[in-house]
Amino acid sequence: MTQTSIKFVSLPFLLFVLITVFTLAEPKSPNANSAAELNKHGEELLAKRDYRGAVKQFKKALTVQSDYEPAVRNLGTVMEVLGKDAESETDLQKAIRLAPEDAVAHNSLGRTLFHEGKYEDSAGSYRKAIEIHDDYAEAYNGLGAALLKLGKTDEAIGAFQSAASKDPKNVDALSNAGAALLHAQKAQDALPYLEKAKALKPDAPDVLENYANALQQLGRTNEAITEYEKALKGDPKSAVAWAQLGQTQYAAKQYPEAEVSFNKSLHLDAHQPEVLFLLGAAYTEQGKSKEAMHSYEKGLALKPDNPDGLYNLGHAYETQKEYPRAIDSYQKALAARPEFTHALAGLGACQLASNKLDDAIATYRKLVPMQSDDPGIRFNFATALFNKGNFKEAAENYREAVKLKPDFAHAHYNLGMSLLRLNDAAGAKSEFEEAHRLDASLQIPKTS
Repeated sequence: MTQTSIKFVSLPFLLFVLITVFTLAEPKSPNANSAAELNKHGEELLAKRDYRGAVKQFKKALTVQSDYEPAVRNLGTVMEVLGKDAESETDLQKAIRLAPEDAVAHNSLGRTLFHEGKYEDSAGSYRKAIEIHDDYAEAYNGLGAALLKLGKTDEAIGAFQSAASKDPKNVDALSNAGAALLHAQKAQDALPYLEKAKALKPDAPDVLENYANALQQLGRTNEAITEYEKALKGDPKSAVAWAQLGQTQYAAKQYPEAEVSFNKSLHLDAHQPEVLFLLGAAYTEQGKSKEAMHSYEKGLALKPDNPDGLYNLGHAYETQKEYPRAIDSYQKALAARPEFTHALAGLGACQLASNKLDDAIATYRKLVPMQSDDPGIRFNFATALFNKGNFKEAAENYREAVKLKPDFAHAHYNLGMSLLRLNDAAGAKSEFEEAHRLDASLQIPKTS
């Protein structure tokens, strides 16, 4: 009696980091007026997303006045937008040297450092921006993103909540606060933030995805499915949203629909081992064992030591009675996660089915203390002991199985067989009669 364990993955929540609204500083020299005009023209081009044109204007401004800080800062910011993070960092550091109290420059540097993966430094820059300008919602928002990357979830939640309180109509801050709370498995707390974000921007796919994630965590499966579908109408190329929809459909036992959603996610991004494992699970539930095995194998090619993928592949082999392959997969799963009880249970069942009784008994001796309240595991352990000729210990474990599950007809019957081998005819007769009462197909054998 093997238990199926389908492990769900936590796919990424969506975080947003804003682009700064620029402000102009006062001119500092006789050349500053022309530098200011060129900088202003650059900002106009930046607003139109003509990034290369903006760069040209900012550089012209700096040709006129090399220490014109607004142009230095704006050039650093647009370089970050263009993905030139090293140049962006250099320019923004220069801007801060020129104007140490420029909160916008510190904020922009925080964003650049974040993109470079320098999360501690990024958090430091955002904190400096907040120190200069306490109501800087965007800086709080960026700080939350950096803290989340550093694994400081509670601090990140606080930063996002501050961003939302500083700017209550900031959809990104509200959505990020909700996403961080979801990351901490606090869906009920996340819901008000996400509802506010959704009210402000009802058709935003990213907001709808996070809202659906909250509903999924709360077990409101059908509502979550509806919200994921709305999100995908707005952004049909979101591999994450398709995967989340598939996972929610799987939880609702909508296995054919989940199969379609997982395949759409993989069409958009084939390098998702967790989604391949979930697709395999959807195939398994539909009895498509070959497709399931193929999906698990593809997932394991990307992530060879994933214990859940190895377990599910083992289970797929077990359903096809390919016990040697199943045993190999279960053993690999246990090498990756030694206390994986479902893998131990599957391993023991396959060893028992293969008549590898010594191996099965050794496996169940490890498993029983970990799952002492599982009647199926007790039953299988007892069966391995019985087949090995250890009738006394077999009887003890069959007895435990019927204590845990009094209507377990086969456990009563096998307990009777064990007692018969131990020359307890009266006890055996009583167990056979109870087994027959529970399941009339189990005939009472002669006990004398």
